[in-house]
Parts: sequence; C-alpha cells; structure tokens
Amino acid sequence: MLDREQPYWYPLRVSHASPSRLMKLHEMLRQEELIAQTYIPMEYRTKDFQTQLVPAINNIIFVRATYNNLNQVRHDSYHYEPLRYMMQPVTMDSRQQSEIIHVPDKMMEQFIRVSDSRTENVIFLDNPDFAFKPGIKACILEGPYAGIVGEVKRIQKNLCLVVAIQGVAAAAILHVPRRQLRYLSDEEYHQLSL
Repeated sequence: MLDREQPYWYPLRVSHASPSRLMKLHEMLRQEELIAQTYIPMEYRTKDFQTQLVPAINNIIFVRATYNNLNQVRHDSYHYEPLRYMMQPVTMDSRQQSEIIHVPDKMMEQFIRVSDSRTENVIFLDNPDFAFKPGIKACILEGPYAGIVGEVKRIQKNLCLVVAIQGVAAAAILHVPRRQLRYLSDEEYHQLSL
C-alpha cells in the first residue's frame, strides 16, 4: 500500500514525448521545490555520423517526491499535463486492481549507479519479456559495480547482470566474470535490493 506522505521514486510516462520535450520537462521538474530529485537514464547514440547524449528510455522520467507533493505539482501547472503515473496490476481481496508503481530507494540507487555509468559495458534492454523474466539472483563482489544486485542472464553468449525496475526499465552490465559474482537466495536478494 502506498504511503502518500512517504517520498518514493515514481516512474512517470510522458505523453507524446520527443527527446527535447522530455529534457524540458525534466529541467522544469528539477526547479520545483516540492520535488526532491529527478532522473532520466541517458546514453550515447550515433545518428548521421554524430554522437549525442540522449534519453535511453523513451518517454519516462523518474521523480522522487511524496505522492501528495507530486500530485500538487502535476495539477498546479498545465506544463505537467503530459505526465502520467505508471500502473501495475495487484490482487487485493481476490480482486484485480491497479496500483501506482513506486520504486524503493535502494532499488533506484542501484539502477542509477548502473545506468548513469554511460559505458559500453552497460546496455538498456528493450525486450520486457526477456528483461523481467526471473533469473538467478546475484551480487557483484568487486570492481566498479561492487555491491550491485541483480539477476544473471546470458546476452549474446556473455554472462551479464540485469538490474531491473519491474515493468519499467532494465539495464544490463555486460561481461561479468563468474568469479566476481556471489549468488543470493530470494531473501538475501530482497534485503539487498529493497
């Protein structure tokens, strides 16, 4: 259940978002006093022989705020009309309902740490069926990603660690040596990632 006074990270979908519109909304949200933090995963892409830093995930901005503050900001300015909460199905009292997706701080910190590195060793996964499919849980023990928790998968025959925000986004650390991994039980995984 969502505590409306507790700050969480919310992935917000931006209607009809071009990269420039997404960045403009991001900058406007950063200026709002009621918003604690904002984040857009970025990556380098080459188009027409030019390399540019662009949003890695189309039409999503992550915003950290309380639900009440975020709603106030969204409703106080027409500039924020394109912002929509992302929903997930939940079962309550044997009925199917929808709940606003909110991301725990630890999970978001790990996702930011991986996605903000902007190296060739990190890719964003477009296939949700693959990215969110359960895998063996593990933690990286050493190197620049020490302490990162995710699920082990094979991508192009390479051992990788996928850090995912269920139903929203996933980034994979490529070429993780097996000796750098410690496999985790479900309980350990939840303690380290939530």
